[in-house]
Amino acid sequence: MTRSLRRQLCWWHTALFAAAIAISLILAWRAMPEENESVPQREDATWRYFVHTALESCVPFAVLGAISWWIIHRSLSPVVDLTNAAEHIHEASLHRRLPLRGTGDELDRLTSVLNDMTGRLETSFQRIREFTLHASHELKTPLTILRSGFEQSLARPGLNPALKDQIINWMDEVERLNRIVSGLTLLTRADARQFALTRETVALHDLVRDAASEAEILGQATHLQVVLHLCGPVIISADRHRLRQLLLNLTDNAVKYNRPGGHISYTLETDGAWVTVTVESGGRGIPPDELPQIFNRFFRSIDYRGTGQEGVGLGLSIAQLIAEAHGGRITAASVPDRTSLCLHLPLEQPPAAGPSAGVPS
Repeated sequence: MTRSLRRQLCWWHTALFAAAIAISLILAWRAMPEENESVPQREDATWRYFVHTALESCVPFAVLGAISWWIIHRSLSPVVDLTNAAEHIHEASLHRRLPLRGTGDELDRLTSVLNDMTGRLETSFQRIREFTLHASHELKTPLTILRSGFEQSLARPGLNPALKDQIINWMDEVERLNRIVSGLTLLTRADARQFALTRETVALHDLVRDAASEAEILGQATHLQVVLHLCGPVIISADRHRLRQLLLNLTDNAVKYNRPGGHISYTLETDGAWVTVTVESGGRGIPPDELPQIFNRFFRSIDYRGTGQEGVGLGLSIAQLIAEAHGGRITAASVPDRTSLCLHLPLEQPPAAGPSAGVPS
């Protein structure tokens, strides 16, 4: 149980008051015989005197306790307000600043220090985003040149078969680097609030059907069984290209980490104001301690490291980004031989005129 500083101080003050009253009563009890040695008193009168003194002591105890609680509550209120304001500052809201009270006391100084630290963090994050964007942009040109050179080499007549296989492998690595650069560019633009959606009327059931067809093609080598369950036509307002990218990322993930002869099922259903697309696949499953991390950038399960599975851990991060940009989310559940990724999107009417763009802050 969390113990607040305010409560601890109140209990300490209460304990001190109680100890002071207890000491006073003990001293009064010890002093009574000395003061009344020459005057015989009955034992019950002594006890009545002691009880009366104890009851009288409860009144200042209660008053002092109430005053102490009020003073502590009032003194720590600025700390509570400062804590509540600081809790709402995260990577996407580093531009916010904590409010100053204008009293010039230690709390105002602490607030100024925190605001300065937040400003430095904002500058650092901005420089990292700019560096990533510039680096990604600069990498695209040499990667394009490399791919073009490899394609020209493959077109040469009489090419050695062993060299041909080597060049194909190099082209695969170049394509993998291209995907990494594109993914980093997309995520960095989203962090810099430069990621926009082009909304239009989208038949979501068609996109799910296309994703199932892609899964059948990609899963031919491992004999995957693909099952499709559609509740019927579902029309939403969304970015068709981004939603297709999201579903392909989920499909690639389901195929890549499946088992030979496994299964992939696609389920489309509506529930009130939401539509849910569930992609369920077989495989080893995701350990419970790793499940909350699968949407983190560059995260890869320990079970699949070194297994030869391609990927750098950006697919699900991008999928979650696209879902959140549409006002939705992706949830995950996993047990051995069954991993489910559920895309939840708001079931809204298409806009009356013109596309809309933006990312929810």
